[in-house]
Amino acid sequence: MRGVHGAEPEEGARRADEAREGEVRKDAADRGRADTPRKVTLAEVARRAEVSLATASKALNARADVGKKTRERVARIAEELGYAPRTRALTPSPVALIRFPRLDSPYVIDILAGAERAAQRAGAQLLVETGGGEIGEHEPLTRERMEDAARRGAAGIIAVTTPVGPEHAGWSRELDLPLIVIDPISVPDAAVGAPVPDLVTIAATNWEGAVSAVRHLAALGHRRIATLAGPEESIPGRQRLQGYRSGLEQQGIEFDPALVLHGRFDDEDGEICAAQLLDLEDPPTAIFAASDVLGVGVLREARRRGLDVPGDLSVVGFDDTIVCRWTWPRLTTIRQPLFAMGQVAVERLLALAGDPELFAHPFQLETRLVERESTGPAPTRAG
Repeated sequence: MRGVHGAEPEEGARRADEAREGEVRKDAADRGRADTPRKVTLAEVARRAEVSLATASKALNARADVGKKTRERVARIAEELGYAPRTRALTPSPVALIRFPRLDSPYVIDILAGAERAAQRAGAQLLVETGGGEIGEHEPLTRERMEDAARRGAAGIIAVTTPVGPEHAGWSRELDLPLIVIDPISVPDAAVGAPVPDLVTIAATNWEGAVSAVRHLAALGHRRIATLAGPEESIPGRQRLQGYRSGLEQQGIEFDPALVLHGRFDDEDGEICAAQLLDLEDPPTAIFAASDVLGVGVLREARRRGLDVPGDLSVVGFDDTIVCRWTWPRLTTIRQPLFAMGQVAVERLLALAGDPELFAHPFQLETRLVERESTGPAPTRAG
């Protein structure tokens, strides 16, 4: 019994020693974390120095257009905060990160091809990521993902058809990480078609393209012109819908809300929406689809019903991707320069990474009508 009872103090002592060792290890780990300085951003230096981000960048690069006192103040504060410039500019091969919701459409392929060409010409690497969502879903770009890109030394991020808001502009400034957005999806409370301030956006002239589509159909004698307008939250979709309405007004055609349907930019929704329009008591003689894949769905539904295109129904798409030449009849469409949009995105991203104070403004690339066999004169209807 003495042996049993005598072991208790020893066991207690051993547990106490283990507890103390655990505390020592925890303290050491905490000190290690505390000794690892948090990355100070240029935005913090600018805020402390009470200057703009552009002025702080110029001051630290000894630009002559910044006064001596300002340069000295910014340099002193940067040293006090322990600011170290991002090393991306020193990297022989900068990395441009481009992010798509999915990699399963001709639209994506064309943009990616342009981005790849620009990266090759610049001697840069192009890293491709996807959100992994279902068709029509757009996974938000989180601060954590942007921080991860910054840690990996990316020159910046190109986000394609991604929801963006003012917070993304703030994160971009704080992380010193340029953000380019191609065909942005608006945040829910954004004004109709309104871009997010301080973000570089790249898009086509969506409004003008839709106007030209309606003008083309009206010139062929169509008065019952419907539209598949794409997702309601899509900025390009909204702009194309606005252009459609303006085109009707310019041609003296009364707007009919029954001829407007919204759907995802995919052929399945194109087929479903076309069926609804063609079931109307007074169906349209022409449909302007806000994307080529929507237009493919319209052609499929017309074929299922035994309708002749363009004899019974004319169809216009938007994008001018390869699918327009795979359909029969080949699809009349509005060409937006997707390849060029990818190129411009990479070129602008690398320029901003090398010189953060460059003025960041939106880019709009010109659209134009490409006439093929899916449009023709409006049919004559009895009565």
